[in-house]
Amino acid sequence: FHSSHRWTFTKTFYKNNMRLQLLIFVLFANLVISRKHYKGRKYDLTLFVRNHNVSDATFFRLVGVDNTADFNVSAGNTFEHTFEVRRKGFWTLFVEFPGDRYAKSPRKIISRDSYRKWVMEVYYYPGAVGFSEWHKLSRRGEMHIHG
Repeated sequence: FHSSHRWTFTKTFYKNNMRLQLLIFVLFANLVISRKHYKGRKYDLTLFVRNHNVSDATFFRLVGVDNTADFNVSAGNTFEHTFEVRRKGFWTLFVEFPGDRYAKSPRKIISRDSYRKWVMEVYYYPGAVGFSEWHKLSRRGEMHIHG
């Protein structure tokens, strides 16, 4: 190579390399900005808590994806609440008793792709609270056992 040819090659190489770097930077910045503002589509999720025989609870608390519901439900009745949810996540039921005692249900992950209605059964045993697994509720109000 003659010295002037090397200079032209080097100038062209760096110019193209800088263009490529700028393009990669712009694409990456656009990706970061677009992900930051993404919010999932909202959907309604209805949860039911059937209290079979827990009578001395102070209150019940249902904690889930960006939502919390405090409620009372007497023995033999069912609590129903519809939440507006944007993403999948875990749901847990707490039952609080006098004297700062509480019971905690197993966690259940629920996503937009699964059923929209779920039921949990709550039972009282001497000195303990029993929780069923979360069960799917069909459109006709029938409970599915596999959940």
